[in-house]
Amino acid sequence: MPVTYVHIELPDRRTDQIYSPSSIIETYFNPGDDLPIDTFLSICSEGLEEASERVRQKFGYACTSAIAEYQRIHVLCQNYDSSKKIKIISIK
Repeated sequence: MPVTYVHIELPDRRTDQIYSPSSIIETYFNPGDDLPIDTFLSICSEGLEEASERVRQKFGYACTSAIAEYQRIHVLCQNYDSSKKIKIISIK
């Protein structure tokens, strides 16, 4: 269950990364995607929930880091108008 990072570009051109405890997140995003913030957050939530569930299936407990990461990204995105876009730079 390799840790995976989704590298993003924010609307103000700053960059950040999303931590996922599972590579399943790769099925939710593609490099080059340019997503409205609301869509990005919805996909991010779904992907990190599935990643956390995979941890639960393997180890018997959910990944609280995945949940905390979604909360961090959600707060970060509140700084931007919802019509703005997040670009997926890479997934590693």
